[in-house]
Amino acid sequence: MRMARSPGKVEVQLKDLGALFDRTAPPSYPHTGPMVSKAVAKFLADSVREERRVSHIEVIVTLQGSPLGAAEEATARAQLHHFFANEAELADLDVRVNRIEGLGSLRFSIPLVLLAGLVAGLLYVQLGTIDASDLLVALAYLVFITIVWVLLWDPAEKLLFDSYFLRLQSRALRKLAAAKIVFVYASAPVPLPGRQLD
Repeated sequence: MRMARSPGKVEVQLKDLGALFDRTAPPSYPHTGPMVSKAVAKFLADSVREERRVSHIEVIVTLQGSPLGAAEEATARAQLHHFFANEAELADLDVRVNRIEGLGSLRFSIPLVLLAGLVAGLLYVQLGTIDASDLLVALAYLVFITIVWVLLWDPAEKLLFDSYFLRLQSRALRKLAAAKIVFVYASAPVPLPGRQLD
């Protein structure tokens, strides 16, 4: 299997149609048709994520050997579109669940952050009125500041970082579900344009 990408186009060069689909893996919900090879699916999704400013994608599948019949090509296209549409639905679910969990984590952490912040503030005031050698108060202050940071990290990670990457994945899969898929044929491997992954 050889792969290449260029702006707006992603190409995979495979030995045959069997290398595109993993016929040995049973469909997992919500899939009902054949599963796309994990390596091919990952390469396509990651390539589209990299080209996130491109609104339309063309997927070129180069197969060696005899051309497929029109009906077989149409079936393969439908299976690819269906696979990525289902993957996009799962990615959208991940986005929604991540948002719910992030907001839930934030609601849980806010009262504790306020309490820890209050205690840290009182300790900070104490640090200004006692001898600087009193390490116990200084240590307690640092502990409560750390608690504040830890309590805020999970909601910040979910609502800011995870949410962004999950949305990128969802958009990439939706582009693949709507992508133009072209089958081309070659009797032998041909050089692929753009950056290549062997």
